[in-house]
Amino acid sequence: MRGSLPVAPSLPRLLLLLGAVLGYTAYLQNPREPLRPTDLPDGVGPVTHRFYRADVQGATLDAAAVTALVGQRLPDLAPKVAAWFRGLDAPLPSQGGPPIRPGTRLRILMTLTRRARVQVQVMEPTRLCLRTLRLHADAGTVTFRALDTGPGRLRLEIETVVRAASWPDRAAYLLAAHRFQRLNWEAVLTSAARLGGGQVAAREHRTREYAYVPPAAR
Repeated sequence: MRGSLPVAPSLPRLLLLLGAVLGYTAYLQNPREPLRPTDLPDGVGPVTHRFYRADVQGATLDAAAVTALVGQRLPDLAPKVAAWFRGLDAPLPSQGGPPIRPGTRLRILMTLTRRARVQVQVMEPTRLCLRTLRLHADAGTVTFRALDTGPGRLRLEIETVVRAASWPDRAAYLLAAHRFQRLNWEAVLTSAARLGGGQVAAREHRTREYAYVPPAAR
């Protein structure tokens, strides 16, 4: 008796699967309340904590001056293939728009495919913090810091503390997005070092993940 050949999926099933994938993708790109600020409780899966450090030598500006420049030019420092920033409510300063300040909202096209929105939450002399909005692959914060470590020396840091906004976003992070994130933030640190008149002498990158514990359970 001849063995039966595997039956190929029917065309209607393939169309149904394709429709489901496209529909869910459209939902991710158009969530309810897309401009609502989000934090760790709004995400899924573990907390992903990533830390990037660049030690800079030969700097001609101090930490506060570099932070002020990064605060206004961050959208122009990121590689567009990883994160293409534009103003949401007004043009960027480099395009003739108003200065970036706490409350400024930015739109991002991540890896040329995923739409995202963030809001500037904190602008301090040596610290900047961005918070994700609902339309984003992550839920959490990104923080930039600059420290003076000696004459002509700076330490620049970026820290991200997020959870994936959805399970498809979590899968995308594990497959490839984590590499683009590192490319993006390390490029931002390199450009920030140049803004300060120096160059990167050493780098560090760390990633750790841990289970999310709701505040009420702590």
